[in-house]
Amino acid sequence: MKLIIVERIAKAAVLLLLAIGLIAAGREGWLVTWARYGQEQLNLDAGDSLISDLFYKLLIRVGQYSHVNALALGAIAYALLEGTEGVGLAMRRRWAEYLTVIATGLLIPLEIYEVINKVTVFRTGALLVNLFVVGYLAYRKRLFVGI
Repeated sequence: MKLIIVERIAKAAVLLLLAIGLIAAGREGWLVTWARYGQEQLNLDAGDSLISDLFYKLLIRVGQYSHVNALALGAIAYALLEGTEGVGLAMRRRWAEYLTVIATGLLIPLEIYEVINKVTVFRTGALLVNLFVVGYLAYRKRLFVGI
């Protein structure tokens, strides 16, 4: 359980640093190139998916945000989710276990698609870690017994 907590909080910290870097760097510079590479390697790029298209339309076209700012806002939102999961698990809250299983489980089909589409060490590792987290919490913590 401690490894899951550390993984969630570390991921939230990395995402916040990524978002701060994107906001600070704007559209130019090596930091944006590094951030895009990190986005791809950490499986944060959704490609041409429905979710990505809706997010793009909502933030960029309606809200007049740049692509970099939209990506930074998405990273902040995801960091808040990961941080909430990590802190909730550290506080041994049952709701955090459910939140972690549901939020992580919903992304597994996308991660499988991404690994099939382009295999990288980070994508494969992220998929394996998330499968372990969902399996451990759902089975060992008996989250969905009696439902």
